[in-house]
Amino acid sequence: MGNEREQQQIPFAQGPYLSAAFLCEKVLTETDSVKSAIRILDRVILTATGPTPPEQMEPFDYSLALFLKFKSGRARGPMHLEVRLERPDRTSPTPISQTIYFEGEDDRGIDIIGGVNIKIDSPGLHWFDVYLEGVRITRIPLRIVYLTQSIQTHAGDGG
Repeated sequence: MGNEREQQQIPFAQGPYLSAAFLCEKVLTETDSVKSAIRILDRVILTATGPTPPEQMEPFDYSLALFLKFKSGRARGPMHLEVRLERPDRTSPTPISQTIYFEGEDDRGIDIIGGVNIKIDSPGLHWFDVYLEGVRITRIPLRIVYLTQSIQTHAGDGG
């Protein structure tokens, strides 16, 4: 255990605490408020097939869900949350940001579930950087893999 001075130097040493951060296809919220994440992913494989599949991947729009789960710890009140996408070429579109609010007991928390629509224009590693009060608290990877497969068709001889 560190002393109090060490804890003050570490951002969020007393909370809030990140307990889950991932991408998935969708999140279901049951009537009792329990969440179910469907098809958690960190890799998308695209395969172009045909007699002459394109060498370069065609840009496409991709929808997914971002799930973040925090526990308050000793944190109380509003905090600024921001998610920034970093593409393989290091460019970043406009970040997603919102204010979240921590209250109640130390084990009480907040779930943030956001629909994310991104334009994928190149294969490679995409990062979702999660910031709380300007401090990066985690990175979530999304690897886009593009494969080509030539399929030759032969005309029948009519037999």
